[in-house]
Amino acid sequence: MKKLLFLIIIVLLVGVWFGINIARDKPLLSNPFEEKSLREKAADTAKDLYRESKEALKKQLD
Repeated sequence: MKKLLFLIIIVLLVGVWFGINIARDKPLLSNPFEEKSLREKAADTAKDLYRESKEALKKQLD
């Protein structure tokens, strides 16, 4: 019974680890709690700005 409980806890922890990495589009075995670098944050912001400006221009032209 103790082995089964231990196995369930391990499977849940690994599942949470993989789930966080999948949600953040990172490799499965990377550290899920690692902060993004400044370069990654800037790239994400630029992508968001590009997408929003593209949508605004498309809305203006319609």
